[in-house]
Amino acid sequence: MRPDPVAFVWEWEWATPLGIALIVTQVVYVLLWARGGFGPRRAHLGWGRLVAFTLGLGVVVIALMSPIGANDERFLSLHMVAHDLLIWIAAPLLLLGGVPVLRDTDWLPRPLQRALAILTHPVVAWSLSTALLWVWHAPPAYGFALESDIVHGVEHLCFLVGYVIYWWPLIVPPWDIGWLRGNTARALYLLAGMVQSALLGALITFHRTVLYTAYLHVPGATPASALADQRLAGAIMWFPGAVVFAIAAILVIGKRAPQPVSSS
Repeated sequence: MRPDPVAFVWEWEWATPLGIALIVTQVVYVLLWARGGFGPRRAHLGWGRLVAFTLGLGVVVIALMSPIGANDERFLSLHMVAHDLLIWIAAPLLLLGGVPVLRDTDWLPRPLQRALAILTHPVVAWSLSTALLWVWHAPPAYGFALESDIVHGVEHLCFLVGYVIYWWPLIVPPWDIGWLRGNTARALYLLAGMVQSALLGALITFHRTVLYTAYLHVPGATPASALADQRLAGAIMWFPGAVVFAIAAILVIGKRAPQPVSSS
């Protein structure tokens, strides 16, 4: 009989290196938040920023070390939940909390400033995040990740970093970065992200055969159960992503750049 996800509700997979990295990240963030961010000038950063960043790290823990992450090699649907948590929730939360602490990018070396400007250009950010999402869900790459813990970790890191870059043009004030200033541009950018994600989810949902054959070898699995799990996974990518994009549209569309102060 195929394992029941409920039976693994207490099965956490504590990854020591990841846990240490997250704790160090949180400590460094709290110190920077308390001093008002980088740079010589200090600013009062509200508690909301600290809460957002902390919740973002918490979502990473839930995605990768909770029963969701501990059982992603048994259930494709749980693996997809982990991916959704990283790209739709953890990434924007970390960005919401982290960008105000950075204050600006003037303290970075010039080459890094230019690289960041290129990466966060909407066309590049969308293209990079889309490529990462599709490449890692291609059956050969996906199977490779299931076979190697290191590759699996790289996959998750790619999703998190790729979607921090995707959300950057929407969350960082548009008058700071010079892109997506108008509602039309922001709406089109969100729509482009939603469409490509929904298309991939639909392809997984309606595929007639099992794409990720590793799930056929789970104890008790049958072709029918693996295909049903795959269809559930595709729906998980499809529908929650659309909800997140709708919420994001409500939050980011309508932002206005501050009017420049005229000098006398």
